[in-house]
Amino acid sequence: MKSFIINEVNTITPYGEKEKANIKIYKKENSEKLIKELNYIENMINSLKENDMVYDNIQYEFCKIKNITNTLNRLKQKNALDEIELFEIKNFAINTNEIIKNYLKLNINIDYINFKNLDAVVKMLDPDELNLTTFQIYGAYSKKLLHIRQNKLNIEKKIFSETDKDNIEKLKQERLEIVVNEEQEELRIRKALSEKLYNYLNDINENIKSIGKLDLLIAKANLALKYNAIKPNINRENKIFFKDLINPSLQTILSSQNKEYIPITIDIDKKITIISGANMGGKSVSMKTIALNLYLFQCGFYVFAKEANLCVLDFIYIISDDMQDINKGLSTFGAEILKLKEITKLMKLRDGFIALDEFARGTNPIEGRLLLKAICEYFKKYNSISLISTHLDDINIDDVTYYQVVGLKNVDFDGLKRQIDLKIGVGKSSKGVQILQEYMDYRLEKVSKETKVPKDAINICRLLGLDNEIVDIADKLSK
Repeated sequence: MKSFIINEVNTITPYGEKEKANIKIYKKENSEKLIKELNYIENMINSLKENDMVYDNIQYEFCKIKNITNTLNRLKQKNALDEIELFEIKNFAINTNEIIKNYLKLNINIDYINFKNLDAVVKMLDPDELNLTTFQIYGAYSKKLLHIRQNKLNIEKKIFSETDKDNIEKLKQERLEIVVNEEQEELRIRKALSEKLYNYLNDINENIKSIGKLDLLIAKANLALKYNAIKPNINRENKIFFKDLINPSLQTILSSQNKEYIPITIDIDKKITIISGANMGGKSVSMKTIALNLYLFQCGFYVFAKEANLCVLDFIYIISDDMQDINKGLSTFGAEILKLKEITKLMKLRDGFIALDEFARGTNPIEGRLLLKAICEYFKKYNSISLISTHLDDINIDDVTYYQVVGLKNVDFDGLKRQIDLKIGVGKSSKGVQILQEYMDYRLEKVSKETKVPKDAINICRLLGLDNEIVDIADKLSK
């Protein structure tokens, strides 16, 4: 899910890619910076709508930006740059000046974007003012170089017209000496240019940072526009509220299959919230969707909802169904416990968000239920917010918010069974899961702690065509 969103953040320049790769969450002490970042995205979105041609020009110049890090490292070490490296810096300066020219037209003020004009660099590397994206050691740099090159040209003309072999060899030797002098003079010029460019190293690096940050900011704004994401409100009360929250990755998949995506709404106003529901009910998807959007918010992105009111936290930690580590010889439960140890250490120092998805599913239900109750009582002592999903009954903890996935609660199982048998044939269940998922209601509804988890397993077995004898035995035993 996270990788899908990161891939949708379409940065263009190598420096924007680097900024994207180094995205980190804003912690509580950086709340003001997070608020600023969200405001910048808002300003950028409004500006994009009004100045689309200017942004097209900026992104066109972004496409020309190359990674010149190695060249700048050599410059920093005061090496004499070669012609290719001087060409790279010249092109970077020309492209940057075009970006600056267009950026100024936007009339937006972003405190971490501080472009430096590189006209002096362009003039230095384009002494003839040809304004071409090429570079050579121009004759304008040195009268001596002009004289050497003229001599070389005269010798070459003589070689071309000479017919005597001995004279040709003498002329070639003379030309070789001139070429050595030319290379020495060019080296002197490259050293002089490199020394002068060294004085602009800080300005060039500042522009690299600004290009990367502007590239990422535009990509964030475009992402928000693409998915109708919204700027969340921020509270200081340790509360999390999402209305009609979506997961763009899952929505895209369902849309490609002509299926409807059902958003979720959740209001977390206590330290612990428990989501219950039968297996296949969408609890894991709901939890991961909530965690994903919280993570994006904490990283300075808009969130994929119609409304959101969120608090700034110090960390986001999810323990999900993919914790098993075969290489370390750990069971799912063993891996969960090791991660839980990390969380308990962290929550004593910081306030964060913890998501436990079907925690302790790898142990027996009695011990799992007791362990889950113990964890909830322990978590209450700290200020972190916990979201816990389970299919276990009788958790029964005070001062906890309870939600339940609607699931198949409102489905006519007999009618659905007839429909599945009619569409795919009696006893053929290969496509039954797909049909079943279409009737699954993934919305969350608030319930009391006494509300029982739906017992849909036997009905699902019957719907998917499990041998009737097994289903009948299970049904009798349950009654």
